[in-house]
Amino acid sequence: MKKDLKISVIIPAYNAEKYLTETLDSVVSQTMPDSDYDIIIVNDGSSDHTADILQKYKKSHSNITVINQENGGPASARNAGLTVAKGEYIYFFDADDLLINNALEAMFTKAVTKSADLVIGTYDVLNTYKLSAVHTLDNLVTLDDIDKYNTDILWTFSLSNKLFKRELIEKYTLRFPDISYSEDGAFLVQFLYLSSKITGLNQVIFHYRRYNEEDAQSITASVSKSKIRDYLTAHEMILDCAKESFLRDFPVYTTIEDAMADNEEISDYLNTIIHKELLILLNRFYAKFWTLDSSTAQFLLAQINDKLNLLDMKSFCELRAALPELPLTALSADSEEVLKFASLTAVLYGDDSTKENFLSCLKSLTEQNMVFIKIIVPSSMKVVIQTKKLLQKNIIFTDCNSKKNLFNKALDEATTSHIVFCDEKIVYSTGAFRRVNKLFSRLYMDFVTEAIYHKNYGSLQPLIYSHITADFLASNQYDTLCLGMEATLANKFFSVSFLRNQNINFNLDIIDFLDKCYHTGYYLYNFDELVIYNGTEESFLKYTETEKSLSLLKEYFKAKSVTLNSPELLYNPLESGEKFRPIPETEAEQPWAKEVEKLKKKKLQNKVAFVSVRSDGELEGNALALYPYIKGEKEICAHKLPHDNDAALAMSEAILTSKVIVTDDYVKYLRYFPLRPEQRVIQLWHACGAFKKFGQRGTNIPVPTDIATHAQYNLVSVSGEQIRSIYADAFDVNYQKVQALGVPRTDYYFNKKLISKKKRQIYLKHPKLLFKSVLVYAPTFRDTDGNRNEFHPEIDFDLLSKSLLPNQVLLICPHPVMDAPILPHKYHNILEVRDFSTNDYMLISDMLITDYSSVIFEYALLGKPIAFFCYDLLRYDRDFYLKYPDDLPGDIFKTQEELTEYLRSPEKQVLTDKYTAFMQKYMSACDGHSCKRIAALINSYMEEN
Repeated sequence: MKKDLKISVIIPAYNAEKYLTETLDSVVSQTMPDSDYDIIIVNDGSSDHTADILQKYKKSHSNITVINQENGGPASARNAGLTVAKGEYIYFFDADDLLINNALEAMFTKAVTKSADLVIGTYDVLNTYKLSAVHTLDNLVTLDDIDKYNTDILWTFSLSNKLFKRELIEKYTLRFPDISYSEDGAFLVQFLYLSSKITGLNQVIFHYRRYNEEDAQSITASVSKSKIRDYLTAHEMILDCAKESFLRDFPVYTTIEDAMADNEEISDYLNTIIHKELLILLNRFYAKFWTLDSSTAQFLLAQINDKLNLLDMKSFCELRAALPELPLTALSADSEEVLKFASLTAVLYGDDSTKENFLSCLKSLTEQNMVFIKIIVPSSMKVVIQTKKLLQKNIIFTDCNSKKNLFNKALDEATTSHIVFCDEKIVYSTGAFRRVNKLFSRLYMDFVTEAIYHKNYGSLQPLIYSHITADFLASNQYDTLCLGMEATLANKFFSVSFLRNQNINFNLDIIDFLDKCYHTGYYLYNFDELVIYNGTEESFLKYTETEKSLSLLKEYFKAKSVTLNSPELLYNPLESGEKFRPIPETEAEQPWAKEVEKLKKKKLQNKVAFVSVRSDGELEGNALALYPYIKGEKEICAHKLPHDNDAALAMSEAILTSKVIVTDDYVKYLRYFPLRPEQRVIQLWHACGAFKKFGQRGTNIPVPTDIATHAQYNLVSVSGEQIRSIYADAFDVNYQKVQALGVPRTDYYFNKKLISKKKRQIYLKHPKLLFKSVLVYAPTFRDTDGNRNEFHPEIDFDLLSKSLLPNQVLLICPHPVMDAPILPHKYHNILEVRDFSTNDYMLISDMLITDYSSVIFEYALLGKPIAFFCYDLLRYDRDFYLKYPDDLPGDIFKTQEELTEYLRSPEKQVLTDKYTAFMQKYMSACDGHSCKRIAALINSYMEEN
């Protein structure tokens, strides 16, 4: 091994076959050269195919070392890796997470630049539904010089967001203690308190995989005395290390008691360690109370009480505030005593016809990690529950003959303060009930309504009914249509006394039940992703239908003609008034901002303003296509960001003085000031379909600011009926304001004259393309170190040039932000072209090759094959609306070899049913008449006096 090896990556692997390939792909494809780092993988006695996978990678990667040992746990495996590691720095990684492709290089560069012993970065959380940012490290990672006693470090015992200097590890012979829980924390603090220099790296290092409930195999899935003892041992070591470090660094104190009595910061720090230890004991162990045997429960409670006695009053109060549902001074190990303190009753009905869904819902209830909860179910389901090993002492069986009967009995007999009436088609995210319980402890509410999310909708999207209902309620509308949108109780958490005092029970029809609740109660409507619909995609729109509401739902969702004066399209101050953001202080003193008040008083002009930030002085895409169809006075106000004073003033004036504003992207000025009632804002958006997340679901600006940007839209035109709900959610606008009128620029694909003209222009410029099979490669940009202009695909262009068929030519059409060259040199059959748009070149192509670009929507209108070259799928960190890859109208290829084989096989390049389904779902409104439909609405409105 080279003496100047920069990093040794150590990965313990135990029965890791499910995700191991993805993990290793992310580690071997680092931007750091292979010769600069080695990968030491310790197979910790796996009994699955882990060893086979490791041997395969070892053969193909010279920097991989595999150590096989009998199962000894992660501590033993990491120690085995340390014995052979030779890198200047050590990086510990887990066998199921995903490493960002430049993580090692970024950490090493920061370590060397700052001469650091320890580098701390940040990470995010990956699950089936989405990628979620972790903000607890935001302050820490921005610091170039981190104090080792910074308490933020105590909340990040993860090893995989850190880089350790090996010299310090070996100097003090640091190793992981032989325990099965929190051994990472014990190792970290040993290293931490011996470090001379700690620095932060403000970059995501890895995606932490958080398992879904159905496949979770975490170490706390079951609790035993041995696990509790290991955790206590680890934190005793952590506390002792901290005390020793303080006495070493503050020799003026002879005992830690003296230090705590004299130095408030030392006392607070040590109390923080105990505070965190108690949070884990309570949140991860005591929270599993209903799975504990009596002996383990008593042992755990004794340990918790001992730790509580160590806290000072300030820390105790902070702990009680963090865990309002726990009576910290009266915790019990006796199940009957615990049930006396129960604060929430969950009622779930099921029978043989709903058994599978019933068990899914019940499982989510038993995994709530909430101690003080009663679960009421029918006695007839007892055998089924026992068979599935879901029986717990807080499950109470009740004789009943129907759902209505069970719900009424549970409400009549409830001894808890709050109650929720569950539905077998709903599951609840882990911890949902505790979060709702906290709301009730802090706010006076008669009930809390949580939006329903759809588990099987590609990603975790709010059910359309939830959003529509929230819009109605926000406008103080409580009519039957509003309540019929969400005719279910599974997402509503009620005060028992409220229901009883108002005589609300299940003798009422569900709509009448809700009507009485909303008219008489104080409520809160949340979108916290706690309540999840577990049904199939095809049936979710029928989930809350009742005989009473069915006709209302059909009427609401029926495609209907609208005008710009239709009530549902009008601006509603109650809906968006509170969303406006003040002009930022950095801009408030600018001359343009001072002119705004004058502009608001100017007479409104009967004109259409095309306002765009996508180009300078001219329109493009949708706005350009629509412009000729608009009659009467119109103006173009197009200025790319950033705006100087003149551009900002021009934008503000166009917006404040035009009867209709047409835009195709974000326009920040729309969030600064309310428009006049007679003004209308039309959003054309610049992309078809719904691919990568956008709006409040995928913004790089604060979500409230993002929502404010879209608050005043009267009409959003989209490419298909089925994606209206996605845009309504992304922009947080009323569903009816999103209309499937089509995308203006797609009319081009139905105009044979224009297509022929454009083809002639291209062939005149590139006659060598005539009679060739043209393959258009149109990749999207990557955010590598915040640099979008460079793009380096994992393609050997020399090999690709030799592999293409004699009649094939590959045209690389870079994304507009990619201004750096992509090809290393010239080829006779591969060209990098920028003289015509990608959409233009698509017209002469026989196939599109892309990755995550929305050009697929327009291209699908041509009815030609699409191939997806996604070599970095595991590392690509944008979330998608569509089901990726299930919804794609073509096949995915992860290697150049796979792609080349496809390109050389015309018989495989056929359109399938997936292609047709894709068109129906995303592009149904694009028929060549989009401009006419949108222009008709605008022209009609402009002609009114």
